[in-house]
Amino acid sequence: MENKSKNQIKIGKVVLIGRPNTGKSSLLNAIMSQKVAITSPLPQTTRKNSRVVYSDKKGKIIFSDTPGIMAKIDDLVGKRINKEAPKELNQADVILAVVDISRPKNEEENKVIGLLRKVAVKKILVYNKIDIARGPKDHLAEYNYLEDEFDRTIEVSATKEKNIKGLINLIFELLPAKANQETKYNIQLIEEKNKPKIGINSREYIAEIIREKAYLFLRKEVPYSIDVEVESVVDKRKLILIKATILTTAERYKKMIIGQGGKKIKEIGYNARKELELMSERKVYLELRVEVDKHWPEREINK
Repeated sequence: MENKSKNQIKIGKVVLIGRPNTGKSSLLNAIMSQKVAITSPLPQTTRKNSRVVYSDKKGKIIFSDTPGIMAKIDDLVGKRINKEAPKELNQADVILAVVDISRPKNEEENKVIGLLRKVAVKKILVYNKIDIARGPKDHLAEYNYLEDEFDRTIEVSATKEKNIKGLINLIFELLPAKANQETKYNIQLIEEKNKPKIGINSREYIAEIIREKAYLFLRKEVPYSIDVEVESVVDKRKLILIKATILTTAERYKKMIIGQGGKKIKEIGYNARKELELMSERKVYLELRVEVDKHWPEREINK
């Protein structure tokens, strides 16, 4: 009976939560051993819950990466984003609360803890960025008081992929023995949708890559005033033709995105194209333009 228990296949759902820029998306990429979520230094780069399926000999896990929880939000999109995480928590079997121990604790951590106290499931406190939390950047002691709220704790580095296997083993240990039927069904849906896991024909993924590069090159110049729409993807075997538009809410932002002499838009397009070529192992032609659309945030919150 003991061997049967040890070899039992487990299936469950795991939700990642935390304040912005704790490395949740980077952690998910490390777990999946490929890029499945975009990252940038800007808060709430993740706008929607990203769901992917991890599979190994121990079983299958739906991982859901939620947008970062912010204490104060003024814009419509940000308010919609902040409502995403609580919905996911109610469907979780295990929750990973990710904290960045290279930064001091702030009120956003308290908001996360408040949400977690409303959910009666297994919880893991993940101390991330242990590779850079040294000397004056080591704030681990500020987070130790949180440990009483959790079933287990673990230290990792998402970017260096340190102790990722240990985290996965810990998750399987805490997953319930009996799988929820809805979780099984959702795993089938996600796996069917993501064949291949990240496909060059996925307009949503291409749009996210372009948005990531825009965030990286624009930084705080154009914070939450952009979205990306992919109009067409034409696969010509050796060459992939992509037409996409960056949408912004004002003419002044459009000028910033284009940059002097078109410098910014060229940088965004070049780096997005290079990543898409690396992923697809083919040449990519990316036609990228910028348009003003004042109503895209309204459409976003109604999705």
